[in-house]
Amino acid sequence: MSQGGGDRSGVQEDLMRLWRRLRPVEEAALFRLGLALVPLLPRRSVVALAAAAGSLAYRCARRDRRIALANLDLAYGAGLAPSEKVAIARRSFITFALVLLDYFWFSRRTAERLRRHVRIDASLGRWLHAGPLMAVTAHFGNWEMLGLSTALQGTALASVARPLRNQRIDGHLQRFRQSTGQRVVPREGALKVLVNVLREGGTVALLLDQDTPLSEGGVFVDFFGVPVPVSGAAAALARRMGAPILPVFCKVQRGGDYLCYARAPIPVETLEQLSPEAITGRIAALLEAEIRADPGQWLWMYKRWKRRHPGCDPARYPFYADS
Repeated sequence: MSQGGGDRSGVQEDLMRLWRRLRPVEEAALFRLGLALVPLLPRRSVVALAAAAGSLAYRCARRDRRIALANLDLAYGAGLAPSEKVAIARRSFITFALVLLDYFWFSRRTAERLRRHVRIDASLGRWLHAGPLMAVTAHFGNWEMLGLSTALQGTALASVARPLRNQRIDGHLQRFRQSTGQRVVPREGALKVLVNVLREGGTVALLLDQDTPLSEGGVFVDFFGVPVPVSGAAAALARRMGAPILPVFCKVQRGGDYLCYARAPIPVETLEQLSPEAITGRIAALLEAEIRADPGQWLWMYKRWKRRHPGCDPARYPFYADS
């Protein structure tokens, strides 16, 4: 019996090793298929496909669904009924499905489709050539369309992105992100590049709703009432370079179009009076306010509260948080 169990264990390990080797190839093949087929669809079909795929993912991706609902419990508690949280979570899955499909759909006739389906509101338009500027945003709506569309307007824009593990896909993704003039900077060694962009009057854009370890510049601030580490890079760069901080977003509209817009900035005069930690807390509060206004646009299935503050009650954190 023990010998048979050992054989099965060995076979399983061999299959797992084989899967890990084949997975990047399979992912790349599916990615190429998406590049070939999705751009051929009319816009309404892409939107319908995202609704179907997102709804299916909500039903089938049990762990991601559990994470999303746990995050909504943390953020809203008893303030929302369970059915309302389910509706928000499902909408979040659909929004993310559209983000993924639009990697493919906008990869063809990019400039033409951006001009037709992405509108830049005057609240953002007035800032497009007003650098130096520190733009901050979240995984809200379609953050990729935000970078593509603002760069298409001639904005000297640089953003930071961590390369994907699958290099077969990452190369295409980076070319797509830079196809309208946006400069994508790897996280490693990004500081010098970003300082130069701001010094030359350009715009630096950062996604600031991601988990950032303290060893990498994270600062614990409240987000939906619970402390999480947020990157202090925007605060430090903005103060150092005398650049206002502008919250910017790209929201999905009815029919699958997008609206890019800005909220009130944190001016340089205010930044000079605040500590970097206080500025980071102010940024987190601005992002939270935008998410609360339209929660179905945010990526609730992300493990945002996985790193506990050592002085905070562990019961305030979701099930996936580090011990």
